[in-house]
Amino acid sequence: MAAFNADVLRPQDAPEPDPGLAAWTCDLLSGRHPTFTPGDATVIEDTRTGAIVSSVLLISQTWSFGGVPLKVGQPELVGTHPDYRGRGLVRAQFETIHQWSARRGHQLLAIAGIPWFYRQFGYELALVRGGGPILFTSSLAPPDADAVAAFRVRPMRAADLAFAVETNAQAAARYLVTVPRDESLWRFEWSGRSPASLVRHELRIIETAEGEPVGFLGHGAGLAGTALHVYMYELRPGVSWRAAWVPVLSYLVGTGQRFAATDGENKFGCISFWFLGPEHPLERVFPSQGTSRPTAWYLRVPDLPGFVGAVAPVLERRLAESPVAGHTCELRLSFYRGGLRLVLERGRLARAEAWQPTTKLTGQEWGMPSTDERRPSAMFPDLTFLQLLFGFRALEQLEAAFPDCIVRTNEARTLLSALFPRQLSDVWPMV
Repeated sequence: MAAFNADVLRPQDAPEPDPGLAAWTCDLLSGRHPTFTPGDATVIEDTRTGAIVSSVLLISQTWSFGGVPLKVGQPELVGTHPDYRGRGLVRAQFETIHQWSARRGHQLLAIAGIPWFYRQFGYELALVRGGGPILFTSSLAPPDADAVAAFRVRPMRAADLAFAVETNAQAAARYLVTVPRDESLWRFEWSGRSPASLVRHELRIIETAEGEPVGFLGHGAGLAGTALHVYMYELRPGVSWRAAWVPVLSYLVGTGQRFAATDGENKFGCISFWFLGPEHPLERVFPSQGTSRPTAWYLRVPDLPGFVGAVAPVLERRLAESPVAGHTCELRLSFYRGGLRLVLERGRLARAEAWQPTTKLTGQEWGMPSTDERRPSAMFPDLTFLQLLFGFRALEQLEAAFPDCIVRTNEARTLLSALFPRQLSDVWPMV
């Protein structure tokens, strides 16, 4: 399976299989991963040759939606040999892992995958992924020695894991969807992966000259082309991002130069903070010299009414802080072939249930205000409501992108905007 994944899932246009994918696969199948076992993978083989021709993994984990814990399943390392594509092999495996997911009580499935493909299995691109700034080394001036001396960067140690847990939890308050990590999960990230794994990060602690930890940093274990990728960068509250920036930058430049000298093939040209996403505090410290286009996570919510009910504390908190605090009403949301009914009583979500729009109405549907309670309050085509639910787009952005996204009344607009504002997320999955 390691050889299969390294070959079939190699980066676009890469001339050779990717050894990092092979090492990651071996790590997952070794039994060391906190939530994955070899029995969580499906394999399709050609019985004539015994060769693996398609495979899928399902990694269970816990995410957070505004502080509400969620059981999540992440399909990963999904691949089919080119000679066997178009035969429904991935579909058959997804039907199996969706059954596993249901038995495990997963409230959400998520995958960062190729364009369009996973839509056919009930997934929607609905959670922002990446899009942070890029810094080109050619434009950097030599750092100020006194500024560098104010902080230093060193390897993370076992004694630092509790600090990483606390600092990461504090940073999560900025975001809607995050992936909480306790000390055991941090320990796996710190020492549980093999050196060659594609998903292994070099973990570092940022500390004062006196040795007091103030933040952590995670970057790639080598260059990706000409780029050194930074996957995580957080400081504890009360520490100046500006003051820490110069020594951190000096460390990253030195590390990139060291990787380039060791590699011998790739030159070091930039530091990419793409994985930090847009609007990270770092963006207010230095002017961006460019960004790469963000992508998005595919999401699948098997039981939408149940999910909305589970995150009711988040929705009620938003409502209480809005101009419609304490409001009582009913929202009927049409997805054209299905729908969702939300009943609000004095600012509390009393019910979230499936709702079926009727076709037995006289006259055309123009989306105008109506006294007929059989008509929906708002209409969202296909799975686009997930973009609103997970803060990927604000209501106005969704309407601009989809002409058949229609809100019938000002009351519905005010409530939907209060319940589902645009909000960034920071997903570092446990893979």
